[in-house]
Amino acid sequence: MDEYIDRFIAYFKQQQELDVPPHIFSNSFSLSSISSGKIRSAENQPALLKTAMMPGGEHSPRHAIGSKQAARPLPAHIFMRNHGGASASKPRPQSAKRTKLADLFHETKKCQKCPLGSIRRRFVFGTGNPDALFMVIGEAPGEEEDRKGLPFVGAAGDLLTKILAAIDIDRLRHTFISNIIKCRPPNNRNPEPGEILACSNLLARQIEIIAPKALLLLGRVAAHTLLDSTESIAGLRERNGLHFYKGIPAFVTYHPAALLRNDAYRRPAWEDMQKLQKVLKDSGVYDVTT
Repeated sequence: MDEYIDRFIAYFKQQQELDVPPHIFSNSFSLSSISSGKIRSAENQPALLKTAMMPGGEHSPRHAIGSKQAARPLPAHIFMRNHGGASASKPRPQSAKRTKLADLFHETKKCQKCPLGSIRRRFVFGTGNPDALFMVIGEAPGEEEDRKGLPFVGAAGDLLTKILAAIDIDRLRHTFISNIIKCRPPNNRNPEPGEILACSNLLARQIEIIAPKALLLLGRVAAHTLLDSTESIAGLRERNGLHFYKGIPAFVTYHPAALLRNDAYRRPAWEDMQKLQKVLKDSGVYDVTT
């Protein structure tokens, strides 16, 4: 149990450093589900595949892993107050990557390089483990992300968490998650070229600091931007494992929002994740600790 409490505390400290809302990033998480290990247990993979990946699978937030009902986000100050003693005897060292990312956040959080800066609620920098060897990159924040300041929350975020858990990826521990752009476009439209260009250097610096061993690109915008391609997602998927961004293996699959709209994409997405899992194992992603 102490291991999971320490993991929560480490996450909350990072969120505090980055000035983002003090909540666990996904409504699918609860203290009971994560502390019991159900969120990442290989024994739960058949259920995960049925609910998260396969055609016709249920993806409603009320079917959160390890819980019959969706858990409300836990305010960090309450958790830290109740468990402050757990971290007192185990101070967490500040890694160089964490420091560099925090500095980058404070440098860019007031960005006004494009018109989206003037209409956003929150700057959605990214979240996860700065020392992870795996990055997940989507396209842009949606309404819920704009409100909370965190990427991939809401229904698409819940599904992404389940997809990653199905290949034994703990979202808190094994990944850093960001988007091509950091501010929400009006009505969730696709990012415009000028908006992508305005954020391009920031994303490149995030990737440079984290130095991942693999990238997962979710959806057309992320794939086209980082791979400098105009090919369809279906076409890019056929060559998975052969894409590279600055020498980093880059895998392409459908965005979780697309999986929510179209069950036909779920089986191909699961095939993509199985290919990705082998690369992650070979590159030592699963050996990273927080």
